[in-house]
Amino acid sequence: MNKEDLSVTVEEIRAFKKEMLLMHGVLASDLVEEHTVVKEVSDMFVSKGLDSVWVDNILASTVGSEFEKDREMLISYVLDEIESKIVTKNSEDALNGKIHILIGQTGVGKTSLIGKLGARYRYLLEKSHKVAFCNDDRHKVGTTEQLLAYADAMEIPFIELRDIITMDDFDVIFIDTAGTSGKSLDELKSLLEELDGISNYKIEISLVLSATAKKRDMSLLTDAFDGFPIDSFIFTKLDETDDISDVICFLMHYDKPISYISKGQEIPEDVIIASNEYLLEKFMQER
Repeated sequence: MNKEDLSVTVEEIRAFKKEMLLMHGVLASDLVEEHTVVKEVSDMFVSKGLDSVWVDNILASTVGSEFEKDREMLISYVLDEIESKIVTKNSEDALNGKIHILIGQTGVGKTSLIGKLGARYRYLLEKSHKVAFCNDDRHKVGTTEQLLAYADAMEIPFIELRDIITMDDFDVIFIDTAGTSGKSLDELKSLLEELDGISNYKIEISLVLSATAKKRDMSLLTDAFDGFPIDSFIFTKLDETDDISDVICFLMHYDKPISYISKGQEIPEDVIIASNEYLLEKFMQER
């Protein structure tokens, strides 16, 4: 066997060994551990809240490559893998009559979010859209008054649920709902049944989550709405935290898009279309 053949054989053995190690998950960390720069990058992402097994499996595949000692390339590689797992959605692409229902816990900011979205559609976009507000929260005191105040200030119609069936001249109708509980879930089911069959409007449901919540709490809340056709997530309160690792981990886990981000109190400027670029930039600025 000549030198060239031996070199090829050694490379094949190394590749086979790496494949076998990766198949056993546990040992991906051994590969990472043996390479200083790869280990540093792994530690950095794990310190940001990412799962160590997932990070090591991603980075182990770079061992033996031409950039295993290039810190910036390794970071970019992991970020590309994160980005591939986060889905974003532009809800403003097609507005030919939509009922947008916002659901979520009490205190997450659904009502003020509706105010921001309504003002955005009515005044901020290139085309001014015909917007209406509606409230289906039958429990929280002051919700209707708050939404009415937004409607009056923005000159946006506030309509009753029963009137939606006879109306077909709005581009988008935003519906506020009660905070999560057994009773409110029954009411949401009832609301969807009432709206079912309205051919004039497409129904879109967004689950509103706080960026300050833990991933486990976000998951429990999402599971509580299992069975409802959730189209997207919207995150509020990004201005209240510097650590969005739980948001990133949550979005990587669920195969549903994020459509909007609320990052402050200004109406409508502080609600923006969600993008991977914004999320990853904030994620990397942490700590």
